[in-house]
Amino acid sequence: MVRLRAKDILYGFGEVGEICKVAAYLFLLPIIFTFLEIRRYLPDIHEFFLHLIAFIIPSLVSYLLYKISKRFKRDDIKLKHILIAVGIIWLLIPLIGSLPFIITGTLSPVKAFFESMSGWTTTGMTMIQHPQDLPKDILFFRGLIQWIGGIGVVALALAIFMREGTVAMKYYSSEVGKQKLKPSTRSTINETWKIYLIYTLACTLLLIILGMTPFDALLHSFTALSTGGFSTHEESVAYYRAIFPVYQSFMIELVLIIFMIIGATSFLIHFNIFKGNFDTLLKNIEFKYLFILIFLVSLIILILSPNQTSAFDEIRDIIFHVTSAITCTGFSTAPLENWSEPSLALLIFLMYIGGIYGSTSGGIKLLRFIAILKTIEYMITRIALPKTIVRAIKIQEKTLEMEEIFEILILAILYISFAFLGSIILAALTNFSFLSSMFLVFSAMSNVGLISVPSDMWFSMQDSAIITLAMLMWIGRLEIFPVLIIIMSIFSFKIKKRKIPFRRPL
Repeated sequence: MVRLRAKDILYGFGEVGEICKVAAYLFLLPIIFTFLEIRRYLPDIHEFFLHLIAFIIPSLVSYLLYKISKRFKRDDIKLKHILIAVGIIWLLIPLIGSLPFIITGTLSPVKAFFESMSGWTTTGMTMIQHPQDLPKDILFFRGLIQWIGGIGVVALALAIFMREGTVAMKYYSSEVGKQKLKPSTRSTINETWKIYLIYTLACTLLLIILGMTPFDALLHSFTALSTGGFSTHEESVAYYRAIFPVYQSFMIELVLIIFMIIGATSFLIHFNIFKGNFDTLLKNIEFKYLFILIFLVSLIILILSPNQTSAFDEIRDIIFHVTSAITCTGFSTAPLENWSEPSLALLIFLMYIGGIYGSTSGGIKLLRFIAILKTIEYMITRIALPKTIVRAIKIQEKTLEMEEIFEILILAILYISFAFLGSIILAALTNFSFLSSMFLVFSAMSNVGLISVPSDMWFSMQDSAIITLAMLMWIGRLEIFPVLIIIMSIFSFKIKKRKIPFRRPL
């Protein structure tokens, strides 16, 4: 058994330096839009300097943390230190990222932390009621942190600064998954970012051609590829239905559906597509399940739904929201509070599953869901068939070890347990029904961003409920285990402080 100690947290903190260094540069990028919009601030130059300071201060804080963390850096770090470091990063960076919202007076400190956590974890829930009224530097910042958060600020730091080798690969695996595109870790990371950039540019160009402003097109491509879901308008994607003809808004939604699916598809699949190997996509079991689930759930919801709009609009809304849920994006074209309870329950199911393993989406991932189904099938056949017949659990010719199956089942159970507990807490803190609370909790934990309650109830939530959802985003982004390791390390500190002997189990 691995013993966790309080100093493991310090060793973990020693690993966050390079990430903070990258964050220091990232926080300066929105200043470009501060200068581009200088006319907006001319009546009150004080506001112009306020926006400059809003991005300079978090940059300085990040750089200061980089310097401090170097004192705790070690060469002999273990996997537990990496998991702790990743856990600290995903809490620390959103905390620093809340400063621009606070300094500019956009949001209160609690709501600013929520907005930042929602951005970095690519959740897409927002506390900003009218994003279209915000300056472009703040809007760009919101979109940028989701785009970076899609692959992870850790992966960006690895691409720029961090070392080659097994440690780097462990960091990369904690962000994107264990699939290697190339033999070298650095080349794998660089290839991932190259694919990400190409798709982002392609999505931006298509949205511009379809009538979006270049700024809106860029930010929606940021948040579609990252499966984040932030929009520059309070109506989300529904805004374009109000300003464009039906065919034009439909094409925009179709492009976003395609790029949501691209974002929820493994980088290994994309890498093979770019090499001309399309068989990888067609033979991939997760990709098949993704489309089967989109089709089946859309069909069931269509059957369950009352006809409140035209058949075309209804089918359009259902397919868009089903895709948004399973890819964990969170774009919306209509209010979900009008949907039936069975329909919302089906969306919860999709949010729990999530996208393909090794993609930017959240949830437990389709690969794990398929593994659970295969395990159930294995147990049934084991009961039905003679014990002399030995069968293995296979997914695409790969035999799963018992340790892998055990890890998947534990994660799936922990995920549901945390979500159930979170639903009880949220229901107790708000006036939401238990189903609405569960929907919001799964939406937060799976980093989706869809909301099933009226906007007036959403924006009037008390701070305790807002913090609860923000922490669930953090837990979901880390896939629980790093959070438990951090808690166990803190708990071991309390044991040591009370001088209670720690004994290894026999």
